Amino acid sequence: MLRPMRFRLILALLSLVPSLNAADVLYEGARVIVDARRTPLENAALLVSGGRVVRVGSQGSVKAPKDAVRVNLSGKTVIPALLDTHIHIGYQKDLAYAAASYTRDNLADQLQRYAYSGVAAVLSLGTDPGEMPFSQRVEQERTGGTLLLLAGKGLAGPNAGPGDAALKPSAWSVATEAEARNAVRQEAARGVDFIKVWVDDRGGTVKKTPPEIYRAIIDEAHKRKLRAIAHVFYLDDAKDLARSGIDGFAHLIRDREVDDEIIALIKQHGIFVMPNLGLAASRTLSPASAWLDEPLSRETTPPLILERMRATFASRTPQALENSRRVYALMRRNLAKLNSAEVKIILGGDSGAIPDHFHAFTSHRELEWMVDAGMSPAQALTAGTATAAEFLRLKNRGTLEAGRTADFIVLNANPLEGIASTRQIADVYLHGEKVDRAALRAGWK
Repeated sequence: MLRPMRFRLILALLSLVPSLNAADVLYEGARVIVDARRTPLENAALLVSGGRVVRVGSQGSVKAPKDAVRVNLSGKTVIPALLDTHIHIGYQKDLAYAAASYTRDNLADQLQRYAYSGVAAVLSLGTDPGEMPFSQRVEQERTGGTLLLLAGKGLAGPNAGPGDAALKPSAWSVATEAEARNAVRQEAARGVDFIKVWVDDRGGTVKKTPPEIYRAIIDEAHKRKLRAIAHVFYLDDAKDLARSGIDGFAHLIRDREVDDEIIALIKQHGIFVMPNLGLAASRTLSPASAWLDEPLSRETTPPLILERMRATFASRTPQALENSRRVYALMRRNLAKLNSAEVKIILGGDSGAIPDHFHAFTSHRELEWMVDAGMSPAQALTAGTATAAEFLRLKNRGTLEAGRTADFIVLNANPLEGIASTRQIADVYLHGEKVDRAALRAGWK
């Protein structure tokens, strides 16, 4: 007999399964942001069939079959579903944050929260041990929910990997080039989507992964047609990583302001940058911010976590707040410079990296922090859709052009006028199927 929790999970997953005989559906009357880099279509029509966008254009110009289902979305705004390139799934369950929480049920639950929030794909970045997450990845593809991409077990020098103690055992600890290359080969054999390497001394508390090790990791990844992402902190490390062929930076440079040399290197090598502002930004707040009480926050974040977050915000000392605000101000300046230089910026919430930095809502909140740092709403939305899709090599996602997967969010307001409107969700569609958000809410209660 199925346990009640597992039964609810199965019902919710089944609600996301695309119908094999999906009818043609014409969505009419909404503002449609086909691609955030282009002018939106006002009073538009979006024709979907079999989980794909068939045509999109002005209402009246899109012809639908006579038996097509028609959905009136007048007054709404439709955007492509979001793609989050940096999460750490599975470790938090209610107030517990531990490797013991990393179970199939917990992964499925958190992925449902992303689906509920209109996030069509996530990349779990280097803290996923064992074979279970890979079978869960297959399950997500089969059921049509949020796509799970994996970097498997990331790599670093001894004790130089993830910062939180619960995450440390999930990564490779490599002391030689031979060990590093062997670890990359093993991850490649497991079918990872990316290779992750940490290059950080955690404020002088550990020895950084040395250049000869991370160069071997990058080289071995490229030999196996895999791209490498580096957790980075220091400007000098970022420059050497860029010269060594790194494909993406997780986090901004945080010790100094970026200079012309690193900007030129990033652009020359086509490196993508995940700002990951949310953790630093949230540490600048006291007492608790109003966004903890927003509907999307309350609906996707377990109540016990929200309660503890409020207590944490209220307990911050003036000195801690001053230090956090200084770090965040530097990050904002660095992102503004990178954005002005037209570096490829991508959405990454770093959700799950520490206790209480919970999933799903964080992806939306990150967009607001990016705008706070000087990006326009259209640029932030592009970072979470088209540019993220380019980075993840998801050729059928990121825009709502004909032929693309019909992953989209129906909003009650226009995010180009205020990026926080991405949280005013009326409905979510993945693979052309409406996510049963009411059933998911009931299951979480």
